[in-house]
Amino acid sequence: MLSKQHQDLIVVPYDFTPEADSAVKHASSLAKAGNDRISLIHILNSESRSVIKKQGVSEVQLRDKLAQICVENQRSNGVETTFEIREGSIFSSIGDYVTEEKADLVVMGTHGVYGMQRILGADVLRILYGCQVPGIVVQMREPKSGGYSSIVVPIDENKFGKNKLAYAVAVAKYFDATICIYSDYSSDKGLSGTIANNVRFARELFEKNGVQVNVVEHEELKGDFPKAVVRHATAISSD
Repeated sequence: MLSKQHQDLIVVPYDFTPEADSAVKHASSLAKAGNDRISLIHILNSESRSVIKKQGVSEVQLRDKLAQICVENQRSNGVETTFEIREGSIFSSIGDYVTEEKADLVVMGTHGVYGMQRILGADVLRILYGCQVPGIVVQMREPKSGGYSSIVVPIDENKFGKNKLAYAVAVAKYFDATICIYSDYSSDKGLSGTIANNVRFARELFEKNGVQVNVVEHEELKGDFPKAVVRHATAISSD
């Protein structure tokens, strides 16, 4: 997707839930734009085996279902799609697979029953933290047929926030999308200056790469910054 050191591969943790199906659709949209491949990874362990046994599903049937999903996705989206079943913990095996395969990106559903194991939102982040590549967490809303046309990029005083900019550029260029920088507010002069510098850096990077960009400044009266970002993204129907 971006790095020549990687293998043009997007990994999707898959657990047969609607959230995982949504992740496959988003990954397919990105893969088509970037000429990438997709690999679904399913984790088995003693807990998940106990669950599928109670459901009357054999491991052979599980493998057959994954194979059929890959065939259908490749047929409908034109994206090479394969799968992998790994033994172990969801918190380490997914990251290990991503590293071994030199994947570029992980696309994962918000939550659900992963590998027949119930996980919460915080667990999703824990899984992604174990992967040495960027991760995208998607909700149930499917991607538009033309991909992503509107992207919101929050910018605050955190210098590490710059790490996401290169991927924002890549996705925006794939889909000819517009980026909205949503800038944090601080009454502290030092922090305010840092935020302004970060916004300036981001804007110049986007413009240098031919990406259409606008800036919206957070207002103190609008309260919590993360919640304000979500409200703004919703208001402009961001992707």
